[in-house]
Amino acid sequence: MAIERGFKAKLQYRVDEFIGGGAGKQLLFLALLTLSLILTFTVVAVVLSFVTPVGPDVGDRGFFAQLYETAWFYFGRVIDAGTFTADEGFVNRSISTVISILGVIVAGLLISALAGNFQERLDSIRRGGAPVMEEGHFLVLGWSEKIFSVLDQLSEAYAAEGRIVCVVMAERDKVEMEEELHDKVQYGDRIKIVVRSGSSVALNDLEKVSFAQSRAIVVLVDEKDVEDPDQADARVMKTLMAIFNHPEAKTLQDKLRVTAEVMQSHNQELAVIASNNRARVVKTNEMISKIILQTARIPGLSLVYDELLRFEGNEIHFKPVPHAVGRPFLHVLLDFPDACVVGIAKADGSSHELNPAADRIIGQDEVLLLLAEDASMKVQPYAGPLHPNQIPALESSAKKPVEHMLVLGWNPKIYPIMKEFDDYVAPGSTLTLVNSLPTHERQELIQENVGEINTIQVRHLEGEFSTRALMEELQPQNYPNVMVLGDAISAKSAEEADTRAIIALLLLRDMRRRSAMAPNQRVCSEILDPKNRELAATTQINDIVISNQMVSMVLAQITYEPRVQAVLEDLLRSEGSEIYVKPLELYCPPGQPVTFEYLILAAKARNELALGIQVYENDPDKRYGLQLNPKIRNQPIVPKPGDKLVVLAEEDG
Repeated sequence: MAIERGFKAKLQYRVDEFIGGGAGKQLLFLALLTLSLILTFTVVAVVLSFVTPVGPDVGDRGFFAQLYETAWFYFGRVIDAGTFTADEGFVNRSISTVISILGVIVAGLLISALAGNFQERLDSIRRGGAPVMEEGHFLVLGWSEKIFSVLDQLSEAYAAEGRIVCVVMAERDKVEMEEELHDKVQYGDRIKIVVRSGSSVALNDLEKVSFAQSRAIVVLVDEKDVEDPDQADARVMKTLMAIFNHPEAKTLQDKLRVTAEVMQSHNQELAVIASNNRARVVKTNEMISKIILQTARIPGLSLVYDELLRFEGNEIHFKPVPHAVGRPFLHVLLDFPDACVVGIAKADGSSHELNPAADRIIGQDEVLLLLAEDASMKVQPYAGPLHPNQIPALESSAKKPVEHMLVLGWNPKIYPIMKEFDDYVAPGSTLTLVNSLPTHERQELIQENVGEINTIQVRHLEGEFSTRALMEELQPQNYPNVMVLGDAISAKSAEEADTRAIIALLLLRDMRRRSAMAPNQRVCSEILDPKNRELAATTQINDIVISNQMVSMVLAQITYEPRVQAVLEDLLRSEGSEIYVKPLELYCPPGQPVTFEYLILAAKARNELALGIQVYENDPDKRYGLQLNPKIRNQPIVPKPGDKLVVLAEEDG
């Protein structure tokens, strides 16, 4: 069928194009329509008035006065349809009735246009189309389960400043994001949250969220990309390129503070290059893998990291201490009544040294690394009664242990876990992997992502670890260390992975109860969603790593203090000093009352640094007696079995 292209069709096209041109053109069209109606009926009324009375009575005021009054007369009938009822005469009433009906139609069109455009504007606002006019805000790009903890941790970090503004942009529906943030952000009263839909790799969308005016930017791995880690990291790299190559960013030099995460460790350097060496890029999978491994090997360590990475408790601060310059490191350990010294760093954060030697002299351009609740810790030169030379160094039997670990579940964190475990333990150690991934695929992935394994023997078992049948075959109570990972093979979501992990923990508890062979079995579980932590705790394990939450804590810590990134990464390496929770009898004779001040010096006599103490009590609400950076330093403690000291040390034992 041929399309009509005559004058009428073209006129209709132009009219449609004009009316569809927005609210302004629609209102202009209705104004012209109203004016044309008034003029038409005014002319008709003036002409008919020579034959019969029509319109208003103007007496002998002349033609132009009659024209003006008649136009005003019919304008009133267009605007208010009720005014024509007082008119007299058949012709007058007929004309008034017709123009009043047309006026009702015009009014209906006007209301419809206004309502439609208002609704369109509301929809545009709900879709996140309007530019953000905030300044000094925190910008989060990307969407995942980590975002809720990131916002909570930022609000806690800047609690002293009052209510902060956080802008979130991701390629999701704006209303859905707002609803989830409202439901899941714990400290919503401390944050003004502004949400926009958009792409972090689009320059126009970055302008829309005022990235150049932001105080700090956090780039998350988006949840829609996590199934392909390299693709997820590539998107982060493109986002960093968009940020730092944007024309507005070039004028900011180094004022733009950006923290980003990548899933694969080999992509960290590429992401840094993509940001022109200006962003802080964190290998979150590798970092959390190391936390999980250390927690699985050292009971109680999850509580230490949970506090260390939060802003609610104690965290690491950079503190200039003028009176410490030129003094040996040992002689400043007791100068802080509400902080624990953990190391020395260059003031610009270019380098640092955790747990330095006792005789290491503190330089002019150096600051102290301190574990404290906030940056306002006291500096009070220690005046006694203890002296470092009075503390005997107890013998250490530190050496790499032979360990046997069982790992239930599979996800990309297994690769750095295997690398680190291979470094930590002595020959003869074993790692048993249980999941539903075929053995030959596992071996190929391990060869590709881990490379050569020198120390441990890796064993494989295929099957569903959340079933009773496989547990009976496996006999997990015979393993001293068990790790349960969020399974990425059989689970389709974080919730499903957590469900499988909790079922496995229940089966492990039942196997321990029935066997009585593993009263000291260490079990560590990775949980993805924080709301499942309490359920996991009912399985009678103390060490639960909430991986998404810990990633959020790390990102927030680095956003708040960029220099802390290198320190946190150093803490989690198998080389150098790491955090251990060791029996208290290693530092003082049994039954002898000691103070935490004494334990600080006793730990340094063993080339370690004391960070806290655990006067053990079996109460999870009291964190099993764990106290990092204890407030009371000179109160005597009588050690009992189960009490431990949290230390920074190079070796276990």
